[in-house]
Amino acid sequence: MSATHVVGESLESWVERLRNQDMPIFSATLAAIGEVAENEASPTSALGRIVLRDAGMTARVLRMANSVFFRGEGNRINTISRAVVLLGFDTVRNIAISVALIDAFLAGGVRDRVTAEMARCFHAAVHARHAAVVRGDGSPEEVFIATLLSRIGELAFWCFSGDTGQKLDLALRRSKAQPEQVEIDLLGFRLRSLTQQLARDWTLPGLVQNACADHVRADSREAFVQAGYRLAAAAEGGWDSERAREALRDYARVLRQDVAVVAPVVAGHAREAARIAGFYGCDDAAARIPQPSRSIDPDPEPEGEVAEPDPALQFDVARRMVALVAARSPTGAVLDAALEGAGQSLGADRAVLALVTANRAQLAARATYGTGSQQLMRHFVFLLAGAARDALTELVDHGRVIDISATHAPAPGLPSVARLRAALGDRHQMLVPIHANNQVVGVLYVDRAASRPPLPTGTQDALLHFARLAGMALELSAKSR
Repeated sequence: MSATHVVGESLESWVERLRNQDMPIFSATLAAIGEVAENEASPTSALGRIVLRDAGMTARVLRMANSVFFRGEGNRINTISRAVVLLGFDTVRNIAISVALIDAFLAGGVRDRVTAEMARCFHAAVHARHAAVVRGDGSPEEVFIATLLSRIGELAFWCFSGDTGQKLDLALRRSKAQPEQVEIDLLGFRLRSLTQQLARDWTLPGLVQNACADHVRADSREAFVQAGYRLAAAAEGGWDSERAREALRDYARVLRQDVAVVAPVVAGHAREAARIAGFYGCDDAAARIPQPSRSIDPDPEPEGEVAEPDPALQFDVARRMVALVAARSPTGAVLDAALEGAGQSLGADRAVLALVTANRAQLAARATYGTGSQQLMRHFVFLLAGAARDALTELVDHGRVIDISATHAPAPGLPSVARLRAALGDRHQMLVPIHANNQVVGVLYVDRAASRPPLPTGTQDALLHFARLAGMALELSAKSR
């Protein structure tokens, strides 16, 4: 049964009301920014003056400009004018618009709807930006901002609709019909249409308007926005849900990549989206972004038996490895034995033996063991050349042992584990270096699911022993060439 059409205000009336009554400060700020943008003779300092009128906006714009998401690893930006020089006028303008918009939505309205919609927009924006990067778009940041603004009609309505918003909220909760049909029955228009009208009225980037269309080209920027939003919305029902898996497959098609390659990257997007929401001051929205409890697997394999440490097997594997090294057996046989020891004797769920490529540009799995070993083989590939300092570069460059608990929380000054978590999930993870010829040439990795007790004391020593024997074999092999 459809909702009763109870509201007489037209779409145009809602646009007029939001512009002049409910959001006049935002409208004025947007008009000023738009005037500067349209006047090619305006100096870049004009944008700075608009932002500097509001100390809170200035602080948030600089905070976003200094985030790795926009600035990368460059020098810190301390002024708006410097941000314009380094990031470009359009990027700073779009950051300012998004900050002003979110400021307008942070209070009042149907709070649960506002927070949920904002969380969805942040999450979708990170997915869309990644799609733009992968597909070689000229301005991924513009795609990010356009996605962030792609539900301004919905956000504005839930913030300022009063009793009408409460009625629509109740109707959406009770009705089994499609949400857009409920909106039409109650309001006489879709909230998506409100977004299009506001975007046009406020002269927001054309991509915001175009992404609201019912149909977009599969190879267009609008497709990046829509695919990101579908994935973010589907994840709210659980990353393991069939809806989320289907959205992930759609997203992979937009990227033109294998879904197994995309899945671990998407897990990292959820964490990145929560961080960015925090940068904008939207802590409630950040908390609503669904975080995968483990690596996202589009085609999960059934769980195997739970392994426990086997000291007798540890000793037997080590004895066989010593014999193989002494006999100058093929290196592959020693490496296979090292993986066997790591995977079968230490009580780990999964194990990887990975090698650094000859040009030291990449660390990639040679062989894997345990549940989901095929996916693990695809996911355990990490770029080293040009990568920012993190746990993996510390491991390979300095031979550090990495031991990360399943509940590890990032802390200032510590190497980031974001790449490991994004690819392999939140598990108890242990990585030790394999040395040969005075450098790290490989890695032995083991992990345990967060639902199990941590890897026991002594795991690191045993893993290091297997790694040392593997290193001896690799060094002898190099000398015999």
